[in-house]
Amino acid sequence: MAFSLHKIPQSVKNFSSLFPIFRTPSRTKLKYYTYINEPAQVIKQKQPKWVTAEEAFKDILKSNCIVSIQGAAATPSELINAMTKVGKSKDLKGIRVYHMHTDGSLPYVDASCADIFRKAVAEGRADAYPIFLSEIPLMFHKKIIEPDICLIHVSPPDSHGFCTLGTSVDCVRAAMTASKCIVALVNCQMPRTFGDSIIHISHIDFAVEADRHLPNHAAKPPCKEEMQIGKYIAEKLVEDGL
Repeated sequence: MAFSLHKIPQSVKNFSSLFPIFRTPSRTKLKYYTYINEPAQVIKQKQPKWVTAEEAFKDILKSNCIVSIQGAAATPSELINAMTKVGKSKDLKGIRVYHMHTDGSLPYVDASCADIFRKAVAEGRADAYPIFLSEIPLMFHKKIIEPDICLIHVSPPDSHGFCTLGTSVDCVRAAMTASKCIVALVNCQMPRTFGDSIIHISHIDFAVEADRHLPNHAAKPPCKEEMQIGKYIAEKLVEDGL
């Protein structure tokens, strides 16, 4: 079927002048991204470098770097230890580390690292940000914090290359999308989770293999008062057979 521009109304011909995004690349410069920085989206022809923990930081860790770390049970302790060791060996200065609650030791808050990493809260070696949990991602989305490196702890990739953030997603997802480099501890004992936890391995720049249990906080034996409360509930509030 023949098609002629002469039959198109002038208002339609002017459509491209109203919405420049519809112009061809030869007529205007592209002003939009050709992909979305979405962790679950595949980046074609990109794979991480599988290295040791110390090798991962050898070239990327520099003075005045900003580092974001995944926390709670997903704290990548091996990466933290390697980062601290490399920072000390290279005599780096002014590295800023951002994270929420972490499990395990944090060697970079030791007094011997005072010039490399910022000081702890009580001794002036760190800062505490008073902020609602729901607002922390905005710190990254609004570029108030722009990490150079993001340390994460993920489950192994499936047959399609999809890893997950496992037990802790919280604000680390926002930190990943804002970071220039992602270093991942790939632990075969990290449980696989779903939803916003998914990240394709093509988004990871350096991957470090691990096989270890997650941090475990054993429950304390119940005290006398707790035993009494439990007994009262069992005898007075819960009927037999429930």
